[in-house]
Amino acid sequence: MSETIYTVGVPSYWGTIVPPLQHTLIGDAVIAYQFNALVKTEDKGLIAPAAAKSWELSQDRRILRFKINTDLRFSDGSYLQAGDFKRSWEDGLRLEAKSSNSSLADGLSNLKGYHDFKATGEISGVRVLSGDTLELEFEKPVRRTLQRFTGGRFSVYKMVGDIPIGTGPYVITETDQVLTLVPNPYYAGKAPGLKHVKILNIPSKIALNKLQSKEIDAYLIAEMALMPGCDEGKLAPIKCSSGQEGMHLIINLNGLQGRLFSNPRNRSAFQALVWKNIGQAKEAFNARGFESDPQSFLQFQSGRIPDTEVQAAIRDGERHIGLFIKATEKTPLFLAAGPLGWEWLAEVLRKNGVKLADTTRFDFSAKDFWEMYYKKFTPDIMPMGASVSDGDPDGLYHLLGRHGAIFSPITERKAVCDGMETGRELLDLAKLGSHYEAVSRDILKDIPYVHLGYLNRRVAYNADRLHLRDSFLGRHNLSILDFTPR
Repeated sequence: MSETIYTVGVPSYWGTIVPPLQHTLIGDAVIAYQFNALVKTEDKGLIAPAAAKSWELSQDRRILRFKINTDLRFSDGSYLQAGDFKRSWEDGLRLEAKSSNSSLADGLSNLKGYHDFKATGEISGVRVLSGDTLELEFEKPVRRTLQRFTGGRFSVYKMVGDIPIGTGPYVITETDQVLTLVPNPYYAGKAPGLKHVKILNIPSKIALNKLQSKEIDAYLIAEMALMPGCDEGKLAPIKCSSGQEGMHLIINLNGLQGRLFSNPRNRSAFQALVWKNIGQAKEAFNARGFESDPQSFLQFQSGRIPDTEVQAAIRDGERHIGLFIKATEKTPLFLAAGPLGWEWLAEVLRKNGVKLADTTRFDFSAKDFWEMYYKKFTPDIMPMGASVSDGDPDGLYHLLGRHGAIFSPITERKAVCDGMETGRELLDLAKLGSHYEAVSRDILKDIPYVHLGYLNRRVAYNADRLHLRDSFLGRHNLSILDFTPR
């Protein structure tokens, strides 16, 4: 190639670039370069056109009609049609899901005919009215109708052999877990600033070394990497740019029947024990920009409850700590984590007498971790990061809703799940506060996970090689499209 190649690292393997199988934050970031959803979320959180030029919602909020931009072209030269979306979604539902739910369930489950798909082979509520008109019919009105279709997993795609292609700015090929990106010659938008890009899986522990040795030019989702001094500008030419809260840090507890954490008193004790030692989490994650916060809803977001109430709910579990520790002597707990720096958690637990199983590890690959989380359910404790969706409290549905894209049965707690289901049907915004405050209380009481706090979205890059556009780094713009060459 005559063009300069820019190398970008991400914290773990993306698993797949087929949109309806996407089930991780890394995967969502990667597929955005090749595929277009109907709409997208702009930097300020507003919904903007993507593959759809315009849309209209019926007065009863049950019919959503999109005008598709048929000037868009797939990388094989063919033009986009409305029917490509229906085919993409229905073909996606026929694939074996990588997660517990189909990654499409979050957005499609309220559509008419979705739950009959296995019997009928189609979603009757997805209708192609003409070459450029796609109509969606919902079983009942829902609040965040458009936002459901912004995610990469809802993008339009087609298969050429066993390779998915899209209408986005790049064409992606994968060889030996390395992605090569070149411009889509038929892309209808502004050409990307970086013409040739390679994306590599670079574990967060070595990300800074790879940047300083110039083996990579940028690192996305850099809040997962330890980079002391980067935010303060002390690592020149390596620069870091941080923005909104982009990730929840949580510790999932396996509450399936027969497990130690099926007993709510044990979950309550665990939560209290972790928060008595939150200082160690702060120390471990300090260089990642960690902000401790036991609440799952953001500041100023519907669902926040008084801090005094939260602290009282957490302290209530202290009375069960003794019996919990004793129970682990008979039933040691299997703690499974990826390489994000969760060793402090084991130190806290062991220091307080909690018995951990010999199978406990902190170096599980993303593939093995997600297989246990979605399919096998063998660990008792699974700490991880989960993306912060947006300002509406329904953004937490992807994690806690029964049809959520990253939901796992190990964290299913009836009151919490019921609250998330009914919450998304609320159309009266005045009712959001009281409803999601009740959900907050149920999370603290039933404890699908212990919420430690947030990491702000961050990107690191070599400023001698790249320029990052001068704009606010939101939780949605993880993109190499923000870079131009120096």
